Amino acid sequence: MFNVVVFSLKALLTGLWIFAILGLLSLSPLPTEVQFYVSLLACITLLVHFVEFFAMKTKFKSQSGLAMNFGQTMLWGFGYWLPILNSSAK
Repeated sequence: MFNVVVFSLKALLTGLWIFAILGLLSLSPLPTEVQFYVSLLACITLLVHFVEFFAMKTKFKSQSGLAMNFGQTMLWGFGYWLPILNSSAK
């Protein structure tokens, strides 16, 4: 069940990033009103992932022994680091 949640999160975030990038390039198939909310959601998501990176960086390093990847955290959020922490805890 956990893997399904993580995979679903990554799929939804991939769609969000695709639509956000298409909106920036003025190639979005979405109506302008909807694209505004997609872009707003993408900005909020980036901000949350940015805060999440700095909040979890030390814990991630101490529990997994690995350096946390900034790019992966910006793309996937906890969908990136939570499976690694779960596998290192076992």
